[in-house]
Amino acid sequence: MNDMNKDFAKIPENAESKAVDREKEEYPVQQVAVTYPIGEKEVKDAVKELNPDTDSLGSRG
Repeated sequence: MNDMNKDFAKIPENAESKAVDREKEEYPVQQVAVTYPIGEKEVKDAVKELNPDTDSLGSRG
């Protein structure tokens, strides 16, 4: 019975640590939209972050 109480104590701690990990995650582009208004520079930076190959459109034929 005592072992069961230990298992219940671990569940909230594990859930809390997962929630903290999710808060630390950063997503490209999405963070910019939440923080401040998006301008042309932010769009170009986001495109570079998602697709760093500057000649990708030219190489598609």
